[in-house]
Amino acid sequence: MHDESLLKVAKGAGIVFIGTAVGMLLAYISMLIIARFLGPEDYGLISLASAVTTIASTVVLVGMPEGIIRFVSFYKGREEGMKIKGVMVSAIQIVLPLSILASSIIFFFADSISLIFKEQELAPILKIFSIGIPFYGLYYIFNSAVGGFQEMKYVVLARDIFQNAFRLLILVSLLILGYGIYGAAFAYTFAIIGAPFVAFFYLNKIFPFWREKAVFTRKELLSFSWPLMFAGMLGLVMGWIDTLMLGYFLTAKDVGIYRASLSTASLLKIVPSSFTTIFFPVVTELYSKGMHEEIKDTNYAVTKWIFMIVLPLVMLMVLFSDDVLNILYGSAYIRGAYAFCILTLSYFFISIMFPTGQIIKTVGRTKLIMLNTSVGAFLDAILNYLLIPCYGIEGAALATGISVLTVSLLSFAEVFKITHIQPVRINYAKIFTASLISLSLIYLLTRQIKTSIYILIAMFVLYISIYALLLLIMRTFEREDVIVMKAIEARTGIKSEWIRNVIGKFV
Repeated sequence: MHDESLLKVAKGAGIVFIGTAVGMLLAYISMLIIARFLGPEDYGLISLASAVTTIASTVVLVGMPEGIIRFVSFYKGREEGMKIKGVMVSAIQIVLPLSILASSIIFFFADSISLIFKEQELAPILKIFSIGIPFYGLYYIFNSAVGGFQEMKYVVLARDIFQNAFRLLILVSLLILGYGIYGAAFAYTFAIIGAPFVAFFYLNKIFPFWREKAVFTRKELLSFSWPLMFAGMLGLVMGWIDTLMLGYFLTAKDVGIYRASLSTASLLKIVPSSFTTIFFPVVTELYSKGMHEEIKDTNYAVTKWIFMIVLPLVMLMVLFSDDVLNILYGSAYIRGAYAFCILTLSYFFISIMFPTGQIIKTVGRTKLIMLNTSVGAFLDAILNYLLIPCYGIEGAALATGISVLTVSLLSFAEVFKITHIQPVRINYAKIFTASLISLSLIYLLTRQIKTSIYILIAMFVLYISIYALLLLIMRTFEREDVIVMKAIEARTGIKSEWIRNVIGKFV
């Protein structure tokens, strides 16, 4: 059964990795276009509008997405179709009225909100963004239900491919037509308006929504989800308070430079998102069957894969931070290099601790998540208030880093206390050593030559090659890694037989 769980996670992760990678690349291209062609100030205004409406959208969801995934997975394991539909209908009845209310408030009070940031140009952008809030709520309900069924190909098609491809298409078209920042705002809004229709189309393919009767589960759904509402809201405060306070204390241009660094660092989320999107429903199904050891082994394997993939990327991004920002955005954004390094390390810690933290939701202890996020949000707000006036965008990055590390460590400790599950093994030291040796060799080489995008690409290929060789020599791989590679190959069609044969000799 342990191998079966790993196969589920690996197959799902393979699909999610490709979809998430493509989706984040498309989203990143959209962000690059806005940042480069409209400039830091307009990109800052888009970021502020996104911050306000995203926080509002999360509040009105009242924690439902995680609750939907949890209960759909749980009832799927028990084959209770009527309760599955009841979960979805109950969520719609709760979320939709709140979404319409939030959309109306932001639309009609946009001028007052813009005064807080001393940016009058923000008001019309806020009005455009606010239109999408009800559609945002419906999309999350439908796509979360699809995730609960562990049909990850449909999740990524709706979440990553459709939204980001459609946004990019509309963005380029409107910018060519000369609509500037308003074209960018409408591109984001049109993409979210279409998303729930796509998500429901896929949901209806895997579940007879119209034919199944509903057994309503409002009470247990709300009981599970309301702490996650506050956790989600506070989590967004952690995610956006730096942007909002930078807008309050500094300028829209500073916001744009900071968001460029943050967006680039957040590309690291591709890896943990690929695994944890399927990891949560899989371990929840295992939990419903009382399979504790399988949860423990699956958590270790997933965390190890994330650590192995993310660590070398983090080291390269920190070492070549100036070059990365200059090549991607231009010289105006190099000022964010120190912030970029801090944020990159922050996302590294989030990545490797995230799977273990998901187990808190699996066992139903969502109030702990609310408590942890409250601590993190409070700490983040205080640190941003103290550090931004003194250190600018670097202060915002440091505040974010300290707060997310605090939340991750709290979750890690609580999971261990409740379940005695923790993923740390001696293999982590081997992985770190292999990456450090590889990086040292590359650093010595780059000091002798002038860097360019072509040199960086060549150094990356050499770095990964040395890193992979050292992983083999140190016997870092295990039997489960070969199982995972087979599963990903079967689902994605990416051939890895010769790699598996090589790894097999070092297991």
